Amino acid sequence: MLIGLPLLAVAAALLVGGAELFVESAAAAARRLGLTVVALSLLLAGAEPEELVTAMYAAGRHHPGLAAGDAIGANVTMLTLALGLAAAVAPLPISRRVRRYAVGAAAAGALAAVALIDGRVSRPEGGVLLTCYAGLVALVWRLEKAPPAIGELAEIEAEADVETDTETDTETDTQPGANSATGTGNQARALLGVFGGLLLMGGGGVLAVTGAARVVVDLGRSDDAIGLTLLALATTAELFALVFAAARRGVPEVAVAGVVGSAAYNATATLGAAALVRPLASVHVLPPAILAAVLPLALVALTARRGRLGRVLGVVLVAGYLTFAGYSLR
Repeated sequence: MLIGLPLLAVAAALLVGGAELFVESAAAAARRLGLTVVALSLLLAGAEPEELVTAMYAAGRHHPGLAAGDAIGANVTMLTLALGLAAAVAPLPISRRVRRYAVGAAAAGALAAVALIDGRVSRPEGGVLLTCYAGLVALVWRLEKAPPAIGELAEIEAEADVETDTETDTETDTQPGANSATGTGNQARALLGVFGGLLLMGGGGVLAVTGAARVVVDLGRSDDAIGLTLLALATTAELFALVFAAARRGVPEVAVAGVVGSAAYNATATLGAAALVRPLASVHVLPPAILAAVLPLALVALTARRGRLGRVLGVVLVAGYLTFAGYSLR
């Protein structure tokens, strides 16, 4: 454990740095290439790239419990600890629009739970989960007439218009010849940032799985238990940053939308992609998967009357996470 925990800490830093570089560069690259941020991100790494990369690597290295545990544990962590800590600091507004997202996240969670009933996820089931995620994105896109806010992309999308306006004003004052050269240079830097972020996340995923595997041996716990708790904490570090950054910038609802969108993503795309790499067998995460499916509905029910997640409920969510973690590691 003296080696495993530091590896997880370093992995979390790499995953956070890589995800931050990726989403920031993705916004710039998408504008330069004439794509939406969501389109570029889904093509390259997904809306929650750190969980996706880590789960795929864990599956490929014959650690199905870490892969499934990370996908499900990340959702429980985000929906309890991340939102609970933020709400304990300041109440989080939950609009009807976000509650609609939450119902979709619950449906995605239910699909994951159904896939995990027999303790395994086959490649065909992984393909179905990925297809369902694509369908959810298409549905939200159609309802909103715009790309849905998912994960770290929620905050990036909220800032994209402001950045575009700033760039337009700057380019207006620039000579036409310089415009072309600057645009080409910016596009190249943005694309390098995208792939640099992917490389950092790849390295972080390798270290995360290596560190988690060492902790499994040192603590004598199962892959499932460590995946649900310590590995999930490492891979959701970026979401904690998102929630508090959005709250600090006065757009906390963006953070909540990002979290529930991420929950849908992990339950379908992350779990499905891991199963495509290598079928997940002998995993025991069905009860946490059911919990992850119920939590978004609980969020809807608890905030329907007042339209916000208050401090008391925030504390309850944090306590709930601590209970969950303690039970998983027992």
